[in-house]
Amino acid sequence: MASTVHEPTAVEQSDVARDQTRAASRWWRVPPVDRRGLIAWVAAYVLMTIVAIVVGLLIVHELHDVRSLDNRVAHWLGRHRTDGWDAITWCGSMIADAYVKIPATIVLSVFFLWRWRRWTEPALLIGALVLEVAVFLTSSVVVDRARPPISRLDPVPPTGSFPSGHAAAAVAFYGAIAIVVFWHTRSRVGRTVAVAAAVLIPLAVAASRMYRGMHNLSDVVVGLLVGILSLAVTWLVVRRGPAMRAAPRPG
Repeated sequence: MASTVHEPTAVEQSDVARDQTRAASRWWRVPPVDRRGLIAWVAAYVLMTIVAIVVGLLIVHELHDVRSLDNRVAHWLGRHRTDGWDAITWCGSMIADAYVKIPATIVLSVFFLWRWRRWTEPALLIGALVLEVAVFLTSSVVVDRARPPISRLDPVPPTGSFPSGHAAAAVAFYGAIAIVVFWHTRSRVGRTVAVAAAVLIPLAVAASRMYRGMHNLSDVVVGLLVGILSLAVTWLVVRRGPAMRAAPRPG
């Protein structure tokens, strides 16, 4: 005997629409992550920090070949400095600097809230940045690696050279923006531009920081990995969070 499919009545459809309207009007009360997601995010910070510290200490105290390569790259870059590259790399370094990153994050987060009325997009951007900063600061203090053996073109911060916070921040920031673009548009041009920025800008930042004598090659490589993992962990957490589940799937 064939089974029949229940068709929602007009009253049921009205009830669903009313519930969705109520949920939309209370969007600010729906958190971007649940308890399990927050625990996973904190656990990721602990694990990533431990791994970064171990890798940093190995580079500083054991891996002579890595340090030798770092020094050769730094000296080569120092010998090939020009006024033009000085200006270009200043821009490449500044686009991931805290003076640019923090105001841009605030402005974008406010725009995301205004545009989509949920915490998912701001949580992705801010969460990825906070995670990479936490891993960077903790591991940098413990490892306390010296800067490259060439003159520095930027003011030297109190943190150590390992890992590169600028490289990690560039991945987290521009990668989060690319994910938001993919969530909310099917435009092939928009997605291509977002992906290109998410890939090329962190590489430009990493190269600029090495050129300007602020980080070694191994510092920026680990920084890029920290940024990728911070972004991936935060994305996994927020995409399964209450705010994402309460709204229609974007894009």
